[in-house]
Amino acid sequence: MSNRRMSLSEEGKIILEQIMGSLEVERPLAVKISLAKGISCSDGEIIDEFVGGKNKWTIPDNIIKDKEFLLFKHLIINEAKKSLDDESLHKYMLSFIEKGLRVLKNELDEKTSIEDFRITIL
Repeated sequence: MSNRRMSLSEEGKIILEQIMGSLEVERPLAVKISLAKGISCSDGEIIDEFVGGKNKWTIPDNIIKDKEFLLFKHLIINEAKKSLDDESLHKYMLSFIEKGLRVLKNELDEKTSIEDFRITIL
């Protein structure tokens, strides 16, 4: 990731903690799963704005880096169907993480067991 900081909304931060606990994974993996889920559920353009709350969490630059960053960057550009500058890329990335978190939370709320949830997110 570049030098621009991305901050997860307060609701996103709470959901991230819930996903981490449910999947028993560390924060970096939960963020990547959320980003992948957000991209896979996207229809191209960013529609939702995820704002609000005082207790935001700044996503560290080193969570998604090197080859993983390049992969996600190209997936996002493909989804957006246009080239993106760094600022736009980070806006899309943050939006997809937030959207993915909410989709994962809905899936978690609808499942009866952790095993089902792990299979569902694939």
